Order: sequence, then structure tokens, then C-alpha cells
Amino acid sequence: MDWWQLRCHFYMKRSQLSSGVRRPNTQSDDMRIPRAMVVLLAACAPRAQQVSGPAVRLTAGAGDTVIVNSSWPTRLPVRAVDAAGGTVAGAPIRFQWAGGDSLAVDTTGAVTCTRRGDLLVHAALGSLATRVLVRCRPVKYVRIPGPIQFVLGDSELTRPRALPVEAYGANGRRVALIAGSAWMGDSSVAALHGLTVYPRSRGITIAGAHVGDGDAGTGVHVYQRVDTLAALDTLLRVRPQQRLFAVPLRLASGEFRRQRLPRGGWMLTMLPEDEEHDPNAIRLRVEGAHCQPHFLNAPRRFGCGVDSAATVIVYRVFSNRSRSVVRGYLLVRWLFG
Repeated sequence: MDWWQLRCHFYMKRSQLSSGVRRPNTQSDDMRIPRAMVVLLAACAPRAQQVSGPAVRLTAGAGDTVIVNSSWPTRLPVRAVDAAGGTVAGAPIRFQWAGGDSLAVDTTGAVTCTRRGDLLVHAALGSLATRVLVRCRPVKYVRIPGPIQFVLGDSELTRPRALPVEAYGANGRRVALIAGSAWMGDSSVAALHGLTVYPRSRGITIAGAHVGDGDAGTGVHVYQRVDTLAALDTLLRVRPQQRLFAVPLRLASGEFRRQRLPRGGWMLTMLPEDEEHDPNAIRLRVEGAHCQPHFLNAPRRFGCGVDSAATVIVYRVFSNRSRSVVRGYLLVRWLFG
């Protein structure tokens, strides 16, 4: 008797005992089938067993090539399939090294990639056999540069973006061939299909990846485009998790804008982020707040704590050489408060 059968036997017995108490003067009680008994009968009915046919071939996926990024013993995903394409469970497939680099592989198909290399592994089940090319590319740590930032309402900054997963070996060199898994913390904010991130609604979440022996994550920030800096006055009227505004900026040389920033902890980012050394780029200054520049190691990002109220100033230094208008965004995100 397996675990499921044992549980069903116990509850069925208990239900029979409890339903055995009758009130003989009440006709409806004598005719009633206990509801709990009906549920148990349906749940504990014999379950259909999937019966697979005899194995007709062995497969390890597309191309019979397996990428192994872990330095720990990793079982090769070779399986026996029947004529209908179903997996034959418990098939006693045996493995052995068949060529290439001398890396360890045992008879159960566990490969230990202690270093970079390529090897052939022979898999056999009776008269069935196949060869698997194993590419050992050990990954020690993973990095995902970020955060990944979207602006709803901007056709360019709403486009899906690739999750920039970077994998490195113990020697610090980049590993190009990787096979792992990726995840998204809150799918209502952003969705993850493969390694592509799609924004959904304003908010903050985390995307992560696991490759080999390493894990990494990065923030995914989805901002809402607003009309002007004056929208910062409404920041405290929305829920903290949705206090993410993207203010479009359009400044000529020598122009500036200023706006009150309410009390709390805020992260302010200038887009584009790669214009730190451009003398004609739009600049940011915050008065009346305690700000940390280069917040999260980004050159045009600030972490600011506002005790009562502060003033955000965006400006461009006057230059006779630059008469054109420069466009960008000021991203304001709630941190705490």
C-alpha cells in the first residue's frame, strides 16, 4: 500500500465511523450520503496508470549535445522513448566514456566537469545505443548588469529587452556556452519568456538566473511616463510600490527646471545613463536632501533622503557650441519613507 492508498484508507475509515451515528427518527438522515464520503470516493478512486510501450530509441534532446556548466556531478538527460514518443520510466540506461577529453563519467550518466573540455559519452539500453557530445564549460559565478528599466508610455523604452546574463569561470573569463534557468519575481510587473523581459505594469520586481554553480539577480523597474516635473507633487498619492515616475525632459543650452520633491527616500536616475562626461548633457542637482551620488555604482543615479521637502533641479550648462535641444528622462523611484 503506497502513501496515497494509506491516506485514502485512513480517511475512508474515519468517515465511515463518523457517518455511522444515526438518528433513527429522522428519515432524511437515513437517506443522506455524507458529503465528505462523496468527496473521498471521488478523490480516492483508482488512478489510471500510464503504461508506456517498449523503448525504441535513446535521445538527449536536440542534436544530442549537452552543455554542462556545473563542476558538481551532473546527470546527463538521456531518456528512452517508446514508439509514441513517451518516456520509458526506469529504463536501465548505462553510460561510458567514448572519446574526447578525459573527464569523469560514471555508469549512471553523471558527468563531473572539473575543467573545460569536450567528451563523447556512449549510452546503451540493450540493443539501443546513442552517443552524446558533452561540452563542459564550468561556471563559477553569474552577473546580471542592471537594473533593467522600462518607461510605459514611451514606444522605445517599452520594448522587450534581453536579460543580460553573464557567466564566468573560476579564472574570471567569460563563458559563452551556457544552459541554465531564469525566473521573474513578480509576473504582474514584468514577464519573462526565455531570456526576454516584457514590461506589464508600473512597479518593481527582481529577475534572476541560475547557471552552473552561480546565481545572480537584478532589479526590474517599470516607470510610468508623466507630463512634467509638476507630477512629482502627486507621488505620495499613489501606493509606495507604484511610486515610479518618468519625467520627460527637453532643455536648450542654459535652461533649467526646478520642482519640489516630497519627504521620503528616493532614487533619481538620469536617462540616458551613459552621458556622464558629455559637457552638454542634462544635469541633476537636489537641494535640501541628503544624496549619495553614483548610487548602486551608476554614474547618473542618486539615492536621496528627504526629511521634510527638497528641490529637484535639472539644467544644462550654457554653451555657444551647443544650440540644439537635448532630450532625456528623469526617473524618480520610491525607496523608503
